[in-house]
Amino acid sequence: MTDVHQTPCPHCGSRSFVDDRIVEHDCGHVASLEAFSDGCEKCGRSAADEELSPLQTIDRCLDCGHRSSSSSPSSDAESTGPLPIVTFPTLPSSEDHLNWVPARLVPESQRARQLFSTVLVVMVLVAGIAGAVSVTPMLEDEPAEPASVDRSWEEYDSIVVFRNDDIQPWYNQDELRAVNQVFLDEEVPVTLGIIPDTAGEATLTDDPELCSYLRSLEADAPGQFEMALHGYTHEQETDFYGGSEFGDLPREEQRERLADGEALLADCIESPSSTFIPPMNTYDETTTEVLAESNYTTVSGGQWFTDQYYGDPNSTVFEAGGLTHVPETQAFEDWNAYGESGDDEDDVPFHDLETMTDSFDEAHANGDVHVVMLHYQYFTTEERLQQLESLIQHMNGEDDVAFMTIEQLSVGLETGAVEETDDGWRVLEPIAEVSR
Repeated sequence: MTDVHQTPCPHCGSRSFVDDRIVEHDCGHVASLEAFSDGCEKCGRSAADEELSPLQTIDRCLDCGHRSSSSSPSSDAESTGPLPIVTFPTLPSSEDHLNWVPARLVPESQRARQLFSTVLVVMVLVAGIAGAVSVTPMLEDEPAEPASVDRSWEEYDSIVVFRNDDIQPWYNQDELRAVNQVFLDEEVPVTLGIIPDTAGEATLTDDPELCSYLRSLEADAPGQFEMALHGYTHEQETDFYGGSEFGDLPREEQRERLADGEALLADCIESPSSTFIPPMNTYDETTTEVLAESNYTTVSGGQWFTDQYYGDPNSTVFEAGGLTHVPETQAFEDWNAYGESGDDEDDVPFHDLETMTDSFDEAHANGDVHVVMLHYQYFTTEERLQQLESLIQHMNGEDDVAFMTIEQLSVGLETGAVEETDDGWRVLEPIAEVSR
């Protein structure tokens, strides 16, 4: 069908084009549909309709023959740009008697001529195959569409989020891997709070082994490990609510610290999340404003703090200042008992398993979001790792608990993939597929 284009042909200026349907023969030969009218020139067989697979439709200029992407792709194939036509060279036949070869190159004896002809045929065949192979990558320029994922709504009584804080360079790497292995073995997602420049003296990018490990988690367990920014230096800068790195700092200083931390995290990993975890679990309204301006969706501090600062919100998860607030509700570490028995800095006492399971059971019975905070560096014994594993298995024993990262919960609420109901939650699974 001849068409008049608003855009002229870039080669000759003509506006007259005809649709060329590009198809593939069963043997792999790709050409326009017209080229198969007398059979396939590659394999020599017929080219019935059932033997031809449509690839796309392109525009061919009637005046100069130039081809370009079609502005109106056919219904049975998407337009993906012009495809090269793969053709094979015509082999010399026995009747040619080498007339096409310069006389000075043709051997005199009959036997030598036969050998010469054989060599030429082989050379032509190799050239044709090499040409076809070289074109193959061009045919695959467009990335394949990702496999579609079947998603369905699932009902849950409660939601559980794990938050592992203080990931930092050169610090208890064996413990970090051991804790993450528990989550891998139990197939439970977790949000990692990553410090970009510990005490202003140790940057993430100075520890390539840690960055390589974090990137391997992203690649090998997609959707299971959220990489969240955990402050900038993780040092106390003010006395805001007992201590804060960001709360009560001037707006510009908060913005600079956030930007500097973002840059380091982005240089270390592939996919920083839209969650911010403030050190010491404290932040102010300026922090939320700066975060919202920087396209963060979520802030995760401590519930003890949000209850005081935001006047005891009606629910654990709430909206304020343009962000979703997802505070931790239960810590593994028993900070109230810290120091009572002469504990050193690396031996912070834990709540016992019964306390941890009771805390979850209460949240589960009330249909709440339960956010468990832990610090990997204190999981220094097999007994402590076993406690984490036992807690997860206790939660999994309920069969109606949704596990997700902070970002998956927040973005799920934003996009409608997570909905609160009268007696629990509806989640569009797999929640790992949620995106902004």
